[in-house]
Amino acid sequence: MTRRFLVALAIVAMALAVSPAAQAQPKDTLTVALVSLAPTLDPHMHFERVGILVNINMFDSLLHKTAKLAYEPSLATSWKALNDTTWEFKLRKGVKFHNGETMTAEDVKFSFDRVLDQSNKSPQYGNVRAIKEVKIVNPDTVHLVTDKPYPLLLERLVFFPIVPKKHIEKVGPQAFGESATVGTGPWKLVEWKRGQQLRLESFDAHWRGKPAFKHLVFRQIPEVATQMAELKTGGVDIIRNVSADLIPDLKNHPRTSVSSAPILRTHYVHLDMRNEPFNKKAARQATNYAIDRDAIVQKMMAGLGKTVPTVVHPAAFGFDPAVTPYPFDPKKAKELLAQAGYPNGVDITLHSAFVEFRPIFEAIGQMLTEVGIRTTVKMWDPGPAWNQFFQKDGKATHGYYGSWGYYSVFDADAILHPLYHTEPGGWVGKHYIRVEGLDQLIDQGRSTVDQAARKRTYTQILKLLKEESPSIFLFHQFDNLGISKKVQYAARGDEWLWLYDAKPAK
Repeated sequence: MTRRFLVALAIVAMALAVSPAAQAQPKDTLTVALVSLAPTLDPHMHFERVGILVNINMFDSLLHKTAKLAYEPSLATSWKALNDTTWEFKLRKGVKFHNGETMTAEDVKFSFDRVLDQSNKSPQYGNVRAIKEVKIVNPDTVHLVTDKPYPLLLERLVFFPIVPKKHIEKVGPQAFGESATVGTGPWKLVEWKRGQQLRLESFDAHWRGKPAFKHLVFRQIPEVATQMAELKTGGVDIIRNVSADLIPDLKNHPRTSVSSAPILRTHYVHLDMRNEPFNKKAARQATNYAIDRDAIVQKMMAGLGKTVPTVVHPAAFGFDPAVTPYPFDPKKAKELLAQAGYPNGVDITLHSAFVEFRPIFEAIGQMLTEVGIRTTVKMWDPGPAWNQFFQKDGKATHGYYGSWGYYSVFDADAILHPLYHTEPGGWVGKHYIRVEGLDQLIDQGRSTVDQAARKRTYTQILKLLKEESPSIFLFHQFDNLGISKKVQYAARGDEWLWLYDAKPAK
């Protein structure tokens, strides 16, 4: 039986089991299904997309982006460069935190300082480590001073939530991340039931004005079939990452619709270069020749994606079309595998918690197996066990399948630094990557405002990545949202769920 038929059967069964309460949501409530929830609500202490989607609706940053991805004021009303390393930001006056306190320049400085203090072990340190100092000029003005020219500064400030200094010092960082979470965003925390749901309520004193929906609920639903059933029966209003084979079903259903947009999210298999067999370049190159990327995109994703030569997205600054993808060449893959010392093949295990793309993960495993890289694919449920295995231990045996959304920053650095740099701020690279000279090139690319020089540096990096093949380079995807027809909302090109824009359908 086909996967679509099996999922359809499961959806029917799930629909029959959906509770009446789930089908009768109040009109003032907007409910979003996520496969998991981040381990903390503290926006500075995780790097997970599911957490970012929650955080952007609870916190504000200095800058914001419109649905057309243009900068607009948020907590900063204006900004300008004073020189190559100093930016001035004028702060919005009278902004309130959810606990009634007024946001000040002290809160802005505190927010950056806590991430830059490496003793706090913020996973977002690498995003802002170029900031050397935050100076308070007066109650309404701050200067951000970088150690070198930092061309990504404004992009990084679109998601850098400002948190309340006095409140965190009073309740402590643990309580702030679990039950006493306070921001300045459109919704405030009501209740968090771990493993189940997060309930928010509109913050009527928000400087933008109160949102259209009074209640915002994020439900943790890891199963695709359950998400589909809940959307059709009214238990949830928005689901993410709808696979191509399920899109026609939602488009034809009387209560649901689909909104799609190309996004930065890029898929890859990161290979562990520390150990056999991927400490050998020929073996890594063999994996790239083994994968029929075009077939995956066209047949499994209905064309809602595009292959990429490395991990740098065509829409990101630094992409170079002269660097071309590996072709699908199983014969070449087998030759390289033998050259690497494995004429009879080799056994590996790959891991993933990317449950929405499980069929693609399994297809990749099969393609590798067919050239002699006999692959066991281990699928994890997203959550504590996976976080412990992958994020804290940093060991994924031979590699893992995942994706990176660039923090919605349209620049090559936003994927190169976290995935390939080996310093602590690099997050993944410190565990997997051993490419001589790559760290220095990444640092060079993020340390000048000379765009022509940066472009040349990224071309060097792209050529080096293709040659060394520290990853299996795959494709970028579309953001496919399943949406209840009771809600007016559209997918964004930055993969945000900025639910302040959501309105009840007319």
